[in-house]
Amino acid sequence: MAWFLSCKAPDKRVQKKSLSEWGIFNVERHVLNQGTDTLTFQTTSSAQSFAAESVIEIFKDDIRWFCGRITQTPCFYGATQELATCRVSGPAWYLEHLVFQQPWEYFKDGTGKTEIVPRSVCLLGQDKDGKPVNAAQCLRDIVTYAQNHGAPIACGDIVGFDFAFPCETVRDCSCAEALMKILRWTPDAVVWFDYATPQPTLRIARADRLGTTALSLSKCSQFSMVPRNDLQIKAVVLKYEHSHSQSGETRQTVTTDAYPNKDAGEGFNALVLTIELEGTHSHVQEQYVETKPIETASVAWWKDHFPCLSQTADKDIQISNVRCSTKLKNELTKGAVAPWMGCRAEYATITADVSYKTADSAIENRTFSLKFCATDAVSRTYRKVIFLSEGTEPPKHLAKIIYDAAHCLRYEGQLRLECEELSNSFMGQTLNFTDGHAEWRKLRLPVQEERSFLDSGTVQLKFGAPKQLGPNDLCQLMHTHRMRTITEDTNARFAAKRSGSTKTYFPHMTPLVNSMIDRGQCKQLTIKDKNKKVILNAAALPEKTEIKLKEFAVVENGELKTVWIPSS
Repeated sequence: MAWFLSCKAPDKRVQKKSLSEWGIFNVERHVLNQGTDTLTFQTTSSAQSFAAESVIEIFKDDIRWFCGRITQTPCFYGATQELATCRVSGPAWYLEHLVFQQPWEYFKDGTGKTEIVPRSVCLLGQDKDGKPVNAAQCLRDIVTYAQNHGAPIACGDIVGFDFAFPCETVRDCSCAEALMKILRWTPDAVVWFDYATPQPTLRIARADRLGTTALSLSKCSQFSMVPRNDLQIKAVVLKYEHSHSQSGETRQTVTTDAYPNKDAGEGFNALVLTIELEGTHSHVQEQYVETKPIETASVAWWKDHFPCLSQTADKDIQISNVRCSTKLKNELTKGAVAPWMGCRAEYATITADVSYKTADSAIENRTFSLKFCATDAVSRTYRKVIFLSEGTEPPKHLAKIIYDAAHCLRYEGQLRLECEELSNSFMGQTLNFTDGHAEWRKLRLPVQEERSFLDSGTVQLKFGAPKQLGPNDLCQLMHTHRMRTITEDTNARFAAKRSGSTKTYFPHMTPLVNSMIDRGQCKQLTIKDKNKKVILNAAALPEKTEIKLKEFAVVENGELKTVWIPSS
């Protein structure tokens, strides 16, 4: 068995030599769940130095044991010699130092066209069309983004994350932070790198999906374990709050997801989280309309429109020669008609010859003309949604997923193993003790940290709850979602051309005041003033007699004047 170190300098030169040839000693590898792995080693002043940002790989024979880039090369002076300590950061360094961005659609100034621009405001939990995606796909998208920007990592299996979670807006965060925001929904998540693959492979799994390594306590030089009863929860209750807005009116609703039962949140040690989601936003336009049928054959209909007929008995009114310029059947009497209502409307004219009698006259074939607003609308209140945003649906069964991850009694502790060779890693494994207390032998304890000391062949393991990540008690577990940012518009990324307008469409067809044109003839005209009366009665004339105004010249007071006298 031989250990080698390969160094790829910033100028791309590669050197690979044994550790002894490099003059390297005190080699320590520290790998941990959801963190940046590190490798530290020391050299003397006489050994070859390593430039910052060089890529370092450690091999055991032909199998890679670690890979990363030099991020720190401090020097300090010992009592007898000058020593240099180098720190190498693992592949997660790339995730920590790359800001996660998503493509957004923007308008170009003055062109009316759009362009796609990366933006560091990201919507986690949905695709570019605003549709929900599960946690596994969202995690993979973040890793893929890092790969596309040069991160030398591969994306391996992501197991146990095929669930949806509430969409969240994050701003100006690294890829590593974005991953953590998703993983916090499952307190039992384990993230680690497999260095033995051709390219360091990121793997993510829930604790119940990890492999198991059997271990005898007799091989441990140090061992301690503590039960974490304070992290054991009895129930999970998620209360999804929606704030809905409709035409300026706001209402609140709540949807509860509880596990193991609907009353779970009323007891002690229940994890109760209130999660705000985007509600439904809409703008509804309303328009009241009142109409009545156009009944030209009805004397009552004509009397309603022409006040001069109101005092005449129906039997003394005859309607003939009706002409109508529209085929629409109703007349608009109140309200208005707008384009969004889906109704037809037009200004029309109805003309008819009307004969009627009064106490003082008999009118024959008088032309009545009525201009009005005709429509096919009916009497009702018309409503239409001008703008609608559906809001966010609560994810399914998320309370059970969190409960399954956090309800069991956890144990945490650490142990030390004295190994002759350190070829295998315990990360991504759960420990099963083959001896000790009977209760311990039933446990599957996920490894959270591993420190390997190459010079001494020693391994230190921390297992159980993720001490470096997880909350210390139930209160801190509640705080993990307190700062969540609600996503107000799930279609915002590609909505440059989409209208979210609450535009009000004003009506353009309204009722008209009736107008009448009189082109009729009278059989008799009576003009009265108290007990004086002038009667013009055509019936008193002989047949085929026509009286017209005729011009006559007369002399009055010695002055020639002209008069017009009805004559035949």
